[in-house]
Amino acid sequence: MISVRGFLVGMLRSAFVVAFLSIPNPVSALTGFKSWSRKALYHKVDLCTQSCYSQIIPGLYLSNARAAADRNVLRHLNITHVLTVEAHRLPKSTFLDTNINTLFIRAFDTPHTNLLAYFPMSNAFIEEGLQKGNVIVHCHFGVSRSATLVIAFIMQKYKISYEQAYNFVRQRRRFINPNPGFVSQLKEYQRLNYDVNGFQRFEAFMNVNARRHKYKIASLAALVVGVLVPLAVLIV
Repeated sequence: MISVRGFLVGMLRSAFVVAFLSIPNPVSALTGFKSWSRKALYHKVDLCTQSCYSQIIPGLYLSNARAAADRNVLRHLNITHVLTVEAHRLPKSTFLDTNINTLFIRAFDTPHTNLLAYFPMSNAFIEEGLQKGNVIVHCHFGVSRSATLVIAFIMQKYKISYEQAYNFVRQRRRFINPNPGFVSQLKEYQRLNYDVNGFQRFEAFMNVNARRHKYKIASLAALVVGVLVPLAVLIV
């Protein structure tokens, strides 16, 4: 004999399956549901147009780009260091007539982007900021890339696991969501005992400084070519 409860559960399951299969594009429908749920999770904060920052530990803030580019926010929080992990820099006008130190790490929010190599550099920058003042770490939304760097810092500073650091940060900014590639890198960082090999450190250093001094490097390269090529021709 089938109980009344079992009968009702079976009916509900069947109704759900029929409803799901009747949707022209169930994947799109689930994507739409995900977008809706994210809005609910963000408490209806538009992370593109509204400033949104969260204090992780005293002096360290995780934010979206809007907050990091808001001079009033920077002044209110007494920010001395801004770490940008984004595809584009913040406008130069943001830091005019300020003594704010900046670090720009160019990175896309994709699972294939390697942030692991930048962990020692970003950790050192954040630690310097905490020693001298207050720090904002941001990407576009303050959800994936910047959250990854902050989690890496918390892991290294307190010598805790990825899961512990993730939960710690999430308690303070509940909608963080590092992409699967970044999660794998954070777990690898734990396995490496919060260290990164010298070659990766050097590669990250060169990437950052090449962008910071790209015009100087281009000028130097032009000078070298302009001098060495004619000399080589004369010697030959």
